[in-house]
Amino acid sequence: MRLIFEELKKLFTVKTIILISIVSFIMYQQFIMFDFKHFPNGRPLLDTFLATQKMLEDYGETMDEDEFEDFKDIYEKRIDEATAYIKSHNELAAAGIDTYKEFRSMDLEDEKLSALHHKVVFEDFVDVFWEIQAREVMIDTYEHPERFSQYGPGELNEKQEARIHELVENGATTAVFTYLVFENYNTLIKVVAIMIFLSVMLVLMPLYVGDKRNHAIFLQYTSKVGRSLFTKKLVAGLIASLTVITIHLSCFFFLYAGNDTSMFFPLTINSIYNNFVSWYDITFFQYIVFTVICIYLLGIALVLVAACISSIAPNYMTSVGLHVPLAFILFGLGTSYLVQNITIVYLPQHLVPISLVIILLICALLYGWRYRNEKVRDIA
Repeated sequence: MRLIFEELKKLFTVKTIILISIVSFIMYQQFIMFDFKHFPNGRPLLDTFLATQKMLEDYGETMDEDEFEDFKDIYEKRIDEATAYIKSHNELAAAGIDTYKEFRSMDLEDEKLSALHHKVVFEDFVDVFWEIQAREVMIDTYEHPERFSQYGPGELNEKQEARIHELVENGATTAVFTYLVFENYNTLIKVVAIMIFLSVMLVLMPLYVGDKRNHAIFLQYTSKVGRSLFTKKLVAGLIASLTVITIHLSCFFFLYAGNDTSMFFPLTINSIYNNFVSWYDITFFQYIVFTVICIYLLGIALVLVAACISSIAPNYMTSVGLHVPLAFILFGLGTSYLVQNITIVYLPQHLVPISLVIILLICALLYGWRYRNEKVRDIA
């Protein structure tokens, strides 16, 4: 354990910690903060989110026909509120606009009417007009369950179409989970995964290269204990990487709590209000857990590959160059299909578990090959 601890100290140097902090801060500022600060982004998305929260409070995880009629009654009341506002507005009254229906059918080609409409909706931001828009879309979506799959003719195979029909029969078209929450998380977790994998690469970069650079490796190879450092370094790399992953995820979920989406955690993600259709009947919380598991498994695979690269590379520049193609594959395909959009019906059902097993197996074999080479390596 003492040797592993000493190796950990080599990985978590002050320079490395500062570098990871700077990289994480820049990525947070450029790619993450916006989705925290501006969620839901704009209107009527904000009104859709608030209406969905109210729907969840009033009706629970699903909305049956009677509850849908109540939802439409609230919509009609908002129409009445909008009409009352219009009648109290002198400029609208002077323009001959007395009802919400007339307001919606205003001739926006007319500059005067267009300016008046713009002032009420986009300058005064009268809430009731935005809420009406949001509720209209939600009512239309509920009344047209045939739009559930979002896929056109011929885009799905027989098995995928059977899954869609199964969800419709099981009541997914009455579920109230919204795409706003799902897309916000799906966008964030992809960037967070990239930030994590980049940080892991930075930590592991000197894993073996450092000893080569200091020529300490020649001393290590002259003793049995020294040769065993190859595996102890890997253990240290695993501990360091899992620590980095855990710290990043802890910080992310601490910030994510501020998006106030916890009330959606127990809801199924297969909802007519979500653009995502899953192979599995899972809740939003379970989906989050799956993404976290995928990040940890890909992180372990990355440790094995990065360790091999570090053991092969003669210096830091070569190590950086060898990490570049790995980064392109991992940041692109890896995060798009093995962290983001996992379980989506559009992709093969078992793509994620099979891919993860194959990746881990290949990485383990690759590291095993390096381990065998190191055991018999001659320093002469």
